[in-house]
Amino acid sequence: MSKISVLIPVYNSVDFLDNCLNSVLNQTLKDIEIIIINDGSKDSSWDIINKYKNIDSRISVINNKINIGYGASLNIGLQHASAEHISIIESDDYAELNMLEILYKQAKTYNLDLVKSNFCYIKNNKKISSKNYNKKILYKTINSSMYPELFCLKPSVWSFLYNKKFLLNNQIFFNQTQGASFQDTSFQFKCIYFAKNIKVLDDILYNYRIDNPNSSVNSKNKAFKIINEFEVINNIFIDKNEEMEAYKLLFELKAYLWNYNRIDKKYKKIFLKKISDIFNTYNTDSFFKSKNISIKDKIKMYCIKKLLHNKKRFT
Repeated sequence: MSKISVLIPVYNSVDFLDNCLNSVLNQTLKDIEIIIINDGSKDSSWDIINKYKNIDSRISVINNKINIGYGASLNIGLQHASAEHISIIESDDYAELNMLEILYKQAKTYNLDLVKSNFCYIKNNKKISSKNYNKKILYKTINSSMYPELFCLKPSVWSFLYNKKFLLNNQIFFNQTQGASFQDTSFQFKCIYFAKNIKVLDDILYNYRIDNPNSSVNSKNKAFKIINEFEVINNIFIDKNEEMEAYKLLFELKAYLWNYNRIDKKYKKIFLKKISDIFNTYNTDSFFKSKNISIKDKIKMYCIKKLLHNKKRFT
């Protein structure tokens, strides 16, 4: 059995796929299986996949003839994965060559359900920034009951290493509504919510590309799909304490406002009305009572619930 199954979903990634696959094949941890899920690519990605398959016996390929979407593709990959741990690497990104070795050593040493690295953004082939994590969550074995601010980590499923038994035991899979976006949102939340042992590292081990025009994150017409992700989250979420509830609401608020700030002006009013209606169905007492939620975020929540549109407050 391999130590890690690396899942690589591919859809029209011809410009970046060589870089991605080389970063996986040349990992310092060699005992891995590489599962490429070609999700109905219409460019020459398939030719590149076949080239690498003939080079390295660790590669297996699942070829979807039609595009079934990100979540469904990764669920198929999870079903085929045979290793004890799972990694996800997106086909327009690339990993540092020691990423899997570092994450695997942490996972085994501390018996972790999840271990997460830091990452940086890539634009025009240059590293432009990285995330600033709260120091109090770094390099210790924790969970969301202890540190509910874990819920507010930016959705970044590709920066984690997952214990496969943990995923299966908790029935954690991707939401796979046809044509939907942001399916990493509910997947990451469920992982953090159910995990008993999590470790967050500040090591920058993953390179996340933000200048791929085909990326779903750049699809402004899919902004309403984020609401489906929180329907999934709310179906499984039972607040174990008030701070967990407060931070779940903060995560939802931030996700909605990120979408609000990027969609076309003609959709802003209807989107704001939709999320206002959603928040008005919730009991938000824990959010407003929390000493850890900023005044600025409380004002944003108040304005949304009252449909008070103020651009400065939503940035």
